[in-house]
Parts: sequence; C-alpha cells; structure tokens
Amino acid sequence: LIEVTAGAASVQYLSEPASRANLDQLRLEQPRPNDQQAGAMEAVTNFFKPDPNTVPILYGINKSYQWFKRGDVDALPALFFDNLSSLLAIILATLFVPVIVSGFVPAVTGAHIAAFEAMIFGRVLPGIAFALAFGNIWYGWMAFKLSKFDGRDDVTALPYGINTPAGFLVAFSIMLPLCIQYSSLPPAEFAEKIWQVTASANFIGGILECLGYWLAATIRNNTSKAALYAPIAAVGFVFLALDPFVKVGGEPIVGILPFAVAFTGFFANDGHGIYPTGINSLLIFGTGTIIMWAGGLRGDGSRPGQPSALGDQLVSAYDTFAWTNDMRPGLSLAGFADAEALGQSLRIVIPVALQSFIETMENVEAASQKGDNYNLFEAMLVDGLGTMVGAFFGSTIPTTVYIGHARYKNIGAAAGYSLLNALIYVLLLLTGLFAPLFRLVDQVSILCILLVVGLMIVRQAFEVTVSRHYPCLCIGIFCLILNYFSVNAANLERGIYNIGGDGGIISSLIITQIVCDLIDLRFGRAMVYTGVAIFASLFGLMHGNNPISPQGTGQVATALTVSTVDNPNYYLGVNEGWRFSVAYSLLFVFCGAHLAAQRMGWIGEPIMDNGTDPAHMMGEHGESVHYKKEQHPTTQIA
Repeated sequence: LIEVTAGAASVQYLSEPASRANLDQLRLEQPRPNDQQAGAMEAVTNFFKPDPNTVPILYGINKSYQWFKRGDVDALPALFFDNLSSLLAIILATLFVPVIVSGFVPAVTGAHIAAFEAMIFGRVLPGIAFALAFGNIWYGWMAFKLSKFDGRDDVTALPYGINTPAGFLVAFSIMLPLCIQYSSLPPAEFAEKIWQVTASANFIGGILECLGYWLAATIRNNTSKAALYAPIAAVGFVFLALDPFVKVGGEPIVGILPFAVAFTGFFANDGHGIYPTGINSLLIFGTGTIIMWAGGLRGDGSRPGQPSALGDQLVSAYDTFAWTNDMRPGLSLAGFADAEALGQSLRIVIPVALQSFIETMENVEAASQKGDNYNLFEAMLVDGLGTMVGAFFGSTIPTTVYIGHARYKNIGAAAGYSLLNALIYVLLLLTGLFAPLFRLVDQVSILCILLVVGLMIVRQAFEVTVSRHYPCLCIGIFCLILNYFSVNAANLERGIYNIGGDGGIISSLIITQIVCDLIDLRFGRAMVYTGVAIFASLFGLMHGNNPISPQGTGQVATALTVSTVDNPNYYLGVNEGWRFSVAYSLLFVFCGAHLAAQRMGWIGEPIMDNGTDPAHMMGEHGESVHYKKEQHPTTQIA
C-alpha cells in the first residue's frame, strides 16, 4: 500500500502485487469521499482514474460471474410486478387526463380522447421499452464489473424501472395543462403535440439527471431532509396512496380483498409479508381480476362493469394495438420547437430530476451498506441516459434506480432478474400486447399495489426526517392534497363520497383498526371490527352515501341513512352502504381463513402490543407518572 498525502486529504493506492484481502481491508478503513468534494474536477478525475474504492466505468467483466441464481427466480417476478403495477397505474392515470379536461373544455371530444389513447399505447410505451432495456442491461453490466473488481460472485444488480411519482406528476402537471392548451387542434395533432412536448421535457429531465453528480451533494448538504422528501412524500401520499384508496372506496366489492392482501403481503411480518416471496403482486392482481370478471365491478362512465362489456373492450384493444406500434424515434423531440410550452413544463421537470438524482444517491449508498459498492457517478449517468434514450424513442416518463436492492440481495439474486426483466418488457411493450393486458386485469387491484408503494414512500420520508420537522413535512404534503382536489374539483369520484362523506369519522377509526390488525396478524380481532363495519355500513354509520330510502324515495344524507338495494340492476344502483357490507363480509371470511391458517402454524404469531411505542411506555417522551403506573392487565383478542 502506498499512501499519498496532500494537505488534509489522504488517498491510498494499491501497488502491484496487492492481495484481495488487502483491498477489502482498505475499503473498510478508508472513508468514502465527502459529499462536499463531489465537484466537477472530482467527477472528471473519477471518470478517467477513479479512486481505489470505486469500479471504473471502463472496466472488464468477470466472465465466470454466476449471473443467474435461484434468488433471481424469486426476484424476477417481484421486479416485474413492481414495474408492471407502476406502469399500469400511470397509464390508467394518464388515459384519464383528457377525460378530465373534456369535463370542462367542450372542444376535447371523444375523438381527441381516442387519439390520445392511441398515442400512449402506440408511441409512449415502445419508448419506455427502450428505456427499461437500456437501464436494466447497463445495471446488469455494472454487476459483472463489480464482480471482477471485488473478486466475488455474490453481487446483486441494482433494480431499475420507471419513476413512479414522476409518472403521475407528468400526467397531471404537464399533460393536463397541455390538453387544455392544444384543445382547439384536430384530434391527431392534439395528441401529437402533447406527446412531443412531454417527451422533450422528459429528455431535458434526463440531462438534469446526468448532471446530478455535480449538484446532488451540494443540494443535499444545504437542504433539510423534510424539504427534500416533501415532494416525493406528497406524491406518494396523494397520487400513489390517497387516489387508489378513493378508487377502492368506489369499488368496495372488487377492492376490499386486494386491499387486505396488500397489507398482509407487504406490511405484516416486519415488512416481509406472510406469503411466498414474489407473489404478493400476483395475488393482488389475481384476486381483484377474478372478482371483476365474475361481475363484481360496478363500473362507471370510462370502465363498464358488465363482464360482456369488459370482454368487448379487451377484444377491441387486442384488435387495435396487438402486434403493432407507432414508434417514431427522434420525432418525439420536435417539442423543442414549442419553447413556451416546454418552458412551462420545466417547473415540474426540474424538481422531479432533483429528487430523482438525490434518490439515486441514497439508493446507491444503501447498496453499498449491503456490500455492493457501485460507482455513484455511473449510476446517475445510467438514470439520465436511460431517460434520454426513452424520450428519443417516445417515452414521456423518466426512469431511475429502484428502492429494493436490499430485498433482492437478501434473497440471493444476482444480475439475471434485471436482464430478464428488460427482455420481458421489450417484448411486451414493443409488440403492443400491453394494451390488451391493460384491459384484462382489474385496475382497482393495480392501484392497491400502488397504494402500498405510496405508503412506503411516506413512511420512508418520515423515517429519514427528524421528528421536530414532522409538521414541516406535513405542510409539504398539504400542497399536493390541494392540487389533487383542484384537478378533480369538477369531477369528484364516487369513492370520495363513499369514504369521506357521512360516517367518515367512524370509518377512520374502524378501517384504521382493521388494517392495524392485518399488519399485526391479529385476525380474530380484525373479524370483530369487520363485523362492526358490516353493521355500521348498513345504517349509515360508515359509508353513508345512500340517497334512496327503503321506501324508494329520496332521503337527505345523514349519519343514519338505511342502505338497501335500490335497483335490481347491480350496475345502476346508487346506494353504496350495502355494497360495503358485502365487501366487509368478504373481508370477514378472509380474516377467518387466515386465522385458521395461523392456528395450524402456517402463519406467524400475532403481535399483541397494540402498536404502543416502547419509548412511551418508559416515559421517554414526557408522559406523566400516572400514565406509566395506571396500567392493568386485560384480556385481548388475538
């Protein structure tokens, strides 16, 4: 080992021959470069002559690296469904944008909506295919290089996919204003202009992501965690969690079981779930889709409930889009010609890129804590270039490294799950088969997976923020809540009235308790509260959106409306309380089945602490002595 000292900085290099043990020891002892040193000169130096702790970008690969292992079999469906649920939900939200605009801009007609849909399936999705292929393959290559650099085989590739929060911001904060701006154009030109400006904005976002290496450290060191995470937490709370919760409230019979599986599959058992690895998303999709095709979906103007009508939509999507695409590489960047519209989009692109490259920094550092010390500069370059490649081929959605490397590392994955994920999405998105898949699966179930992702993002934001800044983080979330209702003010969804109308206070107690018991595996007590919910939903104490009385006349919405089946046609009835009673009955059976499995030892033991923080029990947060002393043993329902 040769040590070169210059001022306060000390850099160590390996002289030849140096043993792998010496290199490993060096990495343990040598601190990683300070974030404040990540200036332009360091970035250039690291590219051509990186420090001994970092894999050079131009480096050989370990040809004997075992890139596909048993862990990749488990990791592949997890990453695939992670990408799929995000993509389905973003496409669902994006397709709804012109529908929203048509509600208050008469110039946007059904022909405009159809042209917009053709643009999404024919041009945007093929562009996403190229972005996902580019990033997943490059991250797989990085794993091969790290394997050679470290001389070991247990290297796990970084997961890569579309930037889910950014996808919703693009839909509602870029595409929606563009729909209004271009509403006077003919349908085909209307869709093409929106596509070009949004893809061009996405390309600019990719450039900013590439520049993130020079900017991220300075911004992170001069901005509070609450401020950094407020935008991403707000998107997670509103578009990824609140909006799906509203959709579940609009379709309780279809949504209740996927909603329950989401909590038992992703939050129970200390975050590991109670089902086999990799099938949580499949269980959620499958449960809701079966109920939907069995006729449980009530439907609305944009999505029919009758299975026959759903079948017609599926056949139409296959006939229209399968085995075709309308990809036009390079033409997507014609949006640079509309400088005014493109300039307005930068107010969204800049903060999205900022959060993206800071999140990349956090995820690469988290991977390093698991032993996979990737080149941060290269990872940011991949994210930015992947977004730019996607935009060139037509994508409007940025891509980024995903949270979850630790999960894939723990199950023994290598690089195979990332490479095969790229191959699957290239085939799915370039062949036009995504459109019929979109019509095949239940969309409410898709949103339940997104709800999980959103809540995880919010939880992470609070975990990395000091408690004294919690109120500040909430203020940031408030801003997007108001944005959500301003966007939907002209067309409030049924789920908002079902959940937030009469009985909202009681619903907040009962529903919260049920999901707490699902996480804590207290299925017996969940059955008790579910039984209460069945009764309360019939009499307006919960979900009191029941405008028709039992006598068939109109009734004023109060906290005590009686819910009856007001129309023999399931798809035309307007009373909602009885639907929730049916949904909670399904949940009661679900909890009973899981309780039986628990008694047979198939599921772990319940957590019986009622979610009380041990620090509060010890009085570390300033509780009174009376609180600590006045605790008496009681009988608890498991």
